[in-house]
Amino acid sequence: MITMTNHSLSSWEDFLPYGKRMFFKAKSIIFRQGEIGTGFYYIKKGIVKVYSIKPDVNERILDITGPGILIGEHTIDHLPYYSTAISHEDCVLYYFSKTDFDNLSLKHPEITILFAKSLNEKNRILLNNINATTTGTEYHIARSLIYLMESYQSTEINLTQQELSHYVGITRITLYKILKTLVSDGIIDIRNRKIYILNLSALHKKISGP
Repeated sequence: MITMTNHSLSSWEDFLPYGKRMFFKAKSIIFRQGEIGTGFYYIKKGIVKVYSIKPDVNERILDITGPGILIGEHTIDHLPYYSTAISHEDCVLYYFSKTDFDNLSLKHPEITILFAKSLNEKNRILLNNINATTTGTEYHIARSLIYLMESYQSTEINLTQQELSHYVGITRITLYKILKTLVSDGIIDIRNRKIYILNLSALHKKISGP
């Protein structure tokens, strides 16, 4: 029998005993675009890459996210996944089926607030990505690097330039030119197919202005 603590529930961590713990090796498919969803996942450990593929078009990385985040929650009503999720590294996820969520909602109504917050956050990220298309490319790259650093919870971003170009939505040539400038300015470093944030405050200035 699962017992819950009496303190105010404010995190998905409180509900993990109700989910199914799952382990995915790096580069494993978690769910595929077009499949009918039967539940959603909570990322306990690791990094997940979420991307979409359109006919005759290169993949577009929609999100690269880490611990504490839900993925696939928009399919809770048995809707198809609009994207594919793959483990970017070894991951530990907790799966919640529609039945799990319905039962939890009855026992702990506050979970619906957490669920709504997750959906709102995804909408905010989508809006930011749309707005970023009207800003300068350097701004967009700087903002993306800061977001990725937060997802990785580290100043070391294990992402190739090709993957970053797919995430930012620009050509590799354009990305290379801007990254080269950021390296010259001592803001980042690139070694062994990884990006290292060296000067976070300088990177923040790229998105906040002088």
